[in-house]
Amino acid sequence: MSLDPNHNQELSAAALRELQDAFGAASAELARRMAMNATDALAIEYIALSATALSPGELGERLAITRSSTTEVIDRLVAAGHVERIRDERDRRRFRLMPTARATDRVRTELAPLVTVLNDASAGFSGPERLAISSYLARVAHAYRDFASGAQQAEG
Repeated sequence: MSLDPNHNQELSAAALRELQDAFGAASAELARRMAMNATDALAIEYIALSATALSPGELGERLAITRSSTTEVIDRLVAAGHVERIRDERDRRRFRLMPTARATDRVRTELAPLVTVLNDASAGFSGPERLAISSYLARVAHAYRDFASGAQQAEG
């Protein structure tokens, strides 16, 4: 990958593409370490690291799979002892997906070395540089979410 600092747009897109590839490789490695297929590993990662309990529909959206495929993934994760279905307190007809303590611990244990290296990567930057990087990444995440929601329509 050629990164020319005089071409900010290409630099940003190329660097983000490289980051996406690295994310994919890390997800594949997590799946291998947990002896799961890639979809199940990504699902348990979403469930275990989510700030709030996901619904089956939310999980399916994140995985970009059908309802029936989402049900199959959840059934496998429940059978393996990684996830529990918990009734939604606001709507008793619905369920939320809660990771078991064992699954959360396993995901965090497997990811701990990576998280340490990622945290250490920012150590060489000044406070203002870290703030700029954080701001940029927040804007990138927002752009990806807008794209995913259809807010950004392809021009042409």
